[in-house]
Amino acid sequence: MDFQNIADMFLVNKNNHRPMAKGDAGHMKKYVSAYEQGTYLMLEFEKVDSVTGDLSLVDDDITVIMPSDQITGRPYDLRYRAQKLEDVYCVKVTSIDSAKKIVYVSHQEARMEKRPEIEAAIQQYLESNTPVIVTGKILKIQTRMVDGAAVDTGVWLDLCGVGIPAFVYIGNWKKTYTESLRGKAAYGDIIDVKVLERVERKNGMYYYSCSRKELVQDPWESQELSEKYHKGDIVKIRCISKRENNWFGEINGLDDIQVFVEYPSERHHFAIIPGMEYMGTIYYINQDEHSLKARVFQALSLEQLEEENTNVEQTDTDEADTDEQPASGEEAGDAGEAAAEVK
Repeated sequence: MDFQNIADMFLVNKNNHRPMAKGDAGHMKKYVSAYEQGTYLMLEFEKVDSVTGDLSLVDDDITVIMPSDQITGRPYDLRYRAQKLEDVYCVKVTSIDSAKKIVYVSHQEARMEKRPEIEAAIQQYLESNTPVIVTGKILKIQTRMVDGAAVDTGVWLDLCGVGIPAFVYIGNWKKTYTESLRGKAAYGDIIDVKVLERVERKNGMYYYSCSRKELVQDPWESQELSEKYHKGDIVKIRCISKRENNWFGEINGLDDIQVFVEYPSERHHFAIIPGMEYMGTIYYINQDEHSLKARVFQALSLEQLEEENTNVEQTDTDEADTDEQPASGEEAGDAGEAAAEVK
């Protein structure tokens, strides 16, 4: 089973796929052929109806419509209708109104046609204890309330884009500890996962338990870590979470490694607030133990950060003034236009 080939058909958007080219005026043949032979079409829609949520596109004198309940099998929340135009859909032609030159298509029918084939292949791999890697689309981050606070527990996926439910527990997201998935995962992200098992629920529903951590690099094994960071280095640390006797933070560029940080001493007494940045010194680093520890000595307030950014900008300006200047006004203008094009 070529899981990747199927995922390439069903997990596409405007950024990674070129849809089927529109035909010449009056060319209904491609739609009739797809309808009679049961083949798939790749379509990018142009309009979403504000009342019904139906998607449509105009192919010269032909209108192609996908009803809102034919995207995933049920009507969707119309608040997200703009989001539906971001995807490219693998569809089947369900009916043709030749008199009105309207073609009706369904993404759901194409999904449901492929789903049993994919599930059978996954089950075969699981029963033979053969590792199987499948591509999935993130549908949402799951959270639960703990002591009045929302805590991320994992992400729900659609495997191969054909409606197969899967779940990645937060502990299986990466090789290092994950405090939160916000900012690291989002709706629509396409990721590869290892399928672990099929989980049956009491209500008759099921899903596939998956893991991502086997497919990503362990940041503690990176050679760059020992090259870039050393005992005694002064770094900026952003607070992620607090514990009774210590807190954890992140260093910019080391997003997958959490730093163990001690609370300030009485000599450096200031509040530790999640989301805020602090200046600190690395006093212990051991890759084999997966340990990076620091002590902070200064809180960076918003005013301090703004002042620091201003100083950096002023330094850059001073350095630029000492550089060789363009030979003519025309060269300076060209440089300005080039800089303006950078987003």
